[in-house]
Amino acid sequence: MSVQLRNFTTLNAQQKAMILEWRNHPSVRANMYNTDTISQEEHLAFIDSLVKREDKRYFLVQEGKEDIGVIDFNAISTISTKLGIYANPFLAKKGMGTLLMKTLIAYAFDVLKTPTLEAEVFAHNERAIHLYEKFGFQEKFRRFINEKEIICMELDNENR
Repeated sequence: MSVQLRNFTTLNAQQKAMILEWRNHPSVRANMYNTDTISQEEHLAFIDSLVKREDKRYFLVQEGKEDIGVIDFNAISTISTKLGIYANPFLAKKGMGTLLMKTLIAYAFDVLKTPTLEAEVFAHNERAIHLYEKFGFQEKFRRFINEKEIICMELDNENR
């Protein structure tokens, strides 16, 4: 099956509502910097703000007709790009993280032409750490945000 990327700025109302539900799901919120519940107004304002942003891109990822997750790119520059990724929390299907990561890496290096992808992951999120390592991400340093340990990882295009 083929994978399609749907830019957040082109989503219909039903798709926007679905992503808000995913983002507010406890399993997704637990691994975000902002763990507060996001209101519909905040969510729609954020999506509207993306129209004019050159440094951010957010995508709904679909495999065939199935909505499998979200990938995003922040701080897009000629030096590096920060990534974000989460799977549909209501989809009990193996391999979604791998498919999302393959899609994310291909877009970052082939479309954005970024030389380096940066990931930040909570130190307790072993599943995400293993996924990043599987794709060649290397730990660069650690820091603390709101008393939570963050592992900062990178993948260079030349090492993918």
